[in-house]
Amino acid sequence: MPHPARSLPARRRHALGHTPRFTPLTLALAGLFALGTGAAAHADGGAPDGETAVTLGTVTVSARRAEEQLKDIPFSVTAISGEEAEARRLHSLEDVLRQTPGVDFVTNMGVANTTLRIRGVGALQKVSGDDTSVILNVDGMPMSASSATLNVLDVERVEVLKGPQGTLFGRNSEAGAVNIVTRKPTRWFEGQVRAEIGQDHHRLVEGVVSGPLSDSVAARVALRSSGIDNHIENARDGKPLNKPREQTGRASLLWQIGADTTLNFSAGREVQKHRDWVYLLHPYGDPAQIDGPPGGESNRRAVNRYNAELMHNFERSVLTLLSGYSRTHHDSTTPIYEGRTYTQLIGFAPDASWSSVVREKAWNHEVRLASAPQARVFWVVGLNSYRADRSLDRIDSYDTFYPDNPTASDTFRDFTTDADAIFAEATYPLTDATKLTLGGRYTREKKTYKALWIASPDNSSPIREARDNQKLSDNYATGRVALGHALSPQLNVYGIYARGYKAGGFDDEGTNFTALQPDTPYKAATVNSYETGLKFESADKRLAWNTALFLNRVKNDHMLMFDPMTMATNKDNRDTESRGLEVDAQWRATRGLTLSGGIAYTRARIKGTGSAGAASDVHSGNGVPEVPRWGATLSATYETALPAMLGMANPRLNAKLTNRYVGKRPADPQNTFDLKAYNKLDLRLGLQQGGTEIYLWADNLLDERYDLYGYYIAPYFPGGSDARIGAPGRGRSLGVGISVMF
Repeated sequence: MPHPARSLPARRRHALGHTPRFTPLTLALAGLFALGTGAAAHADGGAPDGETAVTLGTVTVSARRAEEQLKDIPFSVTAISGEEAEARRLHSLEDVLRQTPGVDFVTNMGVANTTLRIRGVGALQKVSGDDTSVILNVDGMPMSASSATLNVLDVERVEVLKGPQGTLFGRNSEAGAVNIVTRKPTRWFEGQVRAEIGQDHHRLVEGVVSGPLSDSVAARVALRSSGIDNHIENARDGKPLNKPREQTGRASLLWQIGADTTLNFSAGREVQKHRDWVYLLHPYGDPAQIDGPPGGESNRRAVNRYNAELMHNFERSVLTLLSGYSRTHHDSTTPIYEGRTYTQLIGFAPDASWSSVVREKAWNHEVRLASAPQARVFWVVGLNSYRADRSLDRIDSYDTFYPDNPTASDTFRDFTTDADAIFAEATYPLTDATKLTLGGRYTREKKTYKALWIASPDNSSPIREARDNQKLSDNYATGRVALGHALSPQLNVYGIYARGYKAGGFDDEGTNFTALQPDTPYKAATVNSYETGLKFESADKRLAWNTALFLNRVKNDHMLMFDPMTMATNKDNRDTESRGLEVDAQWRATRGLTLSGGIAYTRARIKGTGSAGAASDVHSGNGVPEVPRWGATLSATYETALPAMLGMANPRLNAKLTNRYVGKRPADPQNTFDLKAYNKLDLRLGLQQGGTEIYLWADNLLDERYDLYGYYIAPYFPGGSDARIGAPGRGRSLGVGISVMF
């Protein structure tokens, strides 16, 4: 294939990154340095007399199911506050995770194909919607990785817990967990409204109101509606491929039953429409184009969540009863063959489409007893029960090019999961400076799978109907042991060993049974994880930094092998190993300037040959797909008072500049090609008077062109053309917003 840049005019090469690799990062660093220099000159010389010292503030998290200071946790945790997410315009969990070094977020052509990896640990290519290595936890309700596109609306904080978290967060946390804590109702009246408009018909409107309903009951309501035109153009009509829309709402009640007893109930609903799951031929064009029937790609995803949490404070412990329920309904229709891609592969664009309906219901119940806050010995014990019923139906699908395509059918699949667990963890002070942590969890898990396949009338297969019915059960233990030591009141050192586990299961796309062949379950995956690190907080609380070295050895993680010529799927298990270094820091440089950021180095490799041997073309020593060796985030926040202007008596300037760097990474397990490194620079500049702020924002300020993922399709016949497919990130987007707090 010709090099993509050589087929473009010279003026486009710069936009595609054909300049020195670190030019955007250098510009960002230079801008931050200039901002910091100016801020120091202003802030250090102009602070009013008598003001208190400037500090970063204390970071409190619930990474171990109890409120603790971040510096006391014996493993790596990245916490992003709701205020920080709003200031950086991180509207979805996807946005938050993409800004976290060491976390890889990939959405690759389908509802089951949202993949999360932490430190290189996770499926090489997902086999099913349940094949996730990072658990998402929303106020105690576990969600699958396919929910990673959820809105971050009115949250207290998002915690990214790195390393196996099976001890307290349970199943499917082989690589880590993401803990989302929403804001609770307040006993005083408060609220906020926000509106934005921008390029590509971007618009956002949201509102929050909270306050008491009586002496013992308070309520909170948060709503958001947003939309933007797709940055991908349909080549057939020159219009945006679709117009994604999102509506989110959540209501919560806090009842103070007694002096020591509270009940918190929340109900939320989120609807996403027209999020594209498509692929494009690379190079994508300017603008990026797809060739398909107008209106041929559509989808709608609705998620409802309900949580109830009862807490009672005893003299020396806290009892928590938690129940949660979620319901997901996802409808999607998409063409099978993208026109530009298949014109290159076979000379024409076949007519084919599939439609899917996914429904899932999940229940989670937990009883937990934990030590009282600030207790000398931290401990928590509990019982957990989880159940999920999921169906995946593919209906009204057809294929005029490949009439034997097994997806040209009506297929009905049902999956159930039942998991019960007991868990405990304790941190005991061996001395005043040294603490030992021991934790474990034992889980019994059962899964069932039923499938019915009915060939469509145009499908020429001699087999007209097929069924599959399987069961799987597993018992497993996870846990960790950690040792922490305070070298000084400001500096802690720790080491931790953790064992993670991801249960086996059934293929969402298995088609062997349609030819009366077995679709065997995929195996469970295990990880042995080792980490050592330092956590520092200066005595004046103006500087904090954390450093971690890690090693993960994974046995039997999962890989789905897909043949685009026959639409057949097969499963393989591969061992992987990842090792690396992470550093993050926050510095309150002056009264007005705060610098923060992190950098991650990850070396993730595939080990061994797997059950499919060399036929899979995935060799030992290949890089784990989509895991960059280097990733980094650097952010500068500057706030200062301004002289009276424009009728404002006490205006304030709020500025935030953030650069995210993602290094070169292999596109697929075969390491067919690499995705190029890129920088994404975002800016927010606001003018505030009292509780009202008007701000300008620029997303991807330097208009960097980058790939969200990539995939290689081999030639269909000897001497034919191959194809590289993927999807581009959005280019530069500008807009204005207003926020009013009351």
